[in-house]
Amino acid sequence: MAKPAAGPDAALSADLARVTEALEERYGRRKQQAYEDVIEALVQQILELGVPERSAKDAMKRLRDEFIDWNDMRVATVREIEDVLGVRYQKVREKAEDLRHLLADLYTAFRRMDIREALMGDGIETLRALPETSNIRRDFVDRALLLALSLKVFPCDEEQLRLLKFLGGCPKAWTLQQAQKRMEESLDIEGLDRLSRTLREHVQMYQEAGLDEPQIIAYGWDKPDPLGMDKAKKADKADKAEKPEKSEKPKTGKVDKPATAKVEKPKTAKTEKPKAEKPKADKPKVEKAPAKPKAEKPKADKPKAEKPKPAKVEKKPSTKK
Repeated sequence: MAKPAAGPDAALSADLARVTEALEERYGRRKQQAYEDVIEALVQQILELGVPERSAKDAMKRLRDEFIDWNDMRVATVREIEDVLGVRYQKVREKAEDLRHLLADLYTAFRRMDIREALMGDGIETLRALPETSNIRRDFVDRALLLALSLKVFPCDEEQLRLLKFLGGCPKAWTLQQAQKRMEESLDIEGLDRLSRTLREHVQMYQEAGLDEPQIIAYGWDKPDPLGMDKAKKADKADKAEKPEKSEKPKTGKVDKPATAKVEKPKTAKTEKPKAEKPKADKPKVEKAPAKPKAEKPKADKPKAEKPKPAKVEKKPSTKK
């Protein structure tokens, strides 16, 4: 990595160099490799992610020996690519699928597998737009352009930028676009590649362990943290262990005044007058006489009044002659 330049970016360059060297203590420093074309650089990045450098290079050689060109590899099956990589290759099935999808997406975008001429024109923009419509990673595309075409771009994604901020490499307020621009102004091509690769390796490591938040470089490592960030964590744990769960203020002991014995006056026994209990006069309950049964008057059967029949008057014989 180039020496930090004097000027406003000198402090930034120093911070980036410190983080890069610390990450390389764990993941090693690799010699910058030259690639014949962008596709080779993309394929190599898939092969080497999470894999030792020597194993990745040997796998690339086997692919080159087996297939005539990239188009021949594109029409091969996942199983055929898997067989060439070897069953012992780390995550062989996943990498074989990623390689086949990569080549298929490139052919869909350019309708050919030799894209060197296309990249002389507007093909770079086409290539950089692929992550929006495919599974190709943006940082892979930018690193391929950096190494194959010496295009000065900083290969980085949001997760790698979060890690860089966590390790103290750049201000936390920067967006991805701001960070990329400042890195490209502060570092040379070699420095951009070294920082990008080691950030990617560390993010891959703790994400495979099921963690989403950035971790110190010594996470899962049996050596001290190169940036000393493990000491800060140990100090925090020690402080927490020393502090009681609840910080209670020491209570000042109250000085109890000697209680003066109260002279109690002898209580004169109160002669309680016996309360005459008034016998409650129980009022005799007047039992109500049972209700007299209503005497029912016998209904006298009235004889039907018979009209007297008029007596027949017998005519007396008249005395008149």
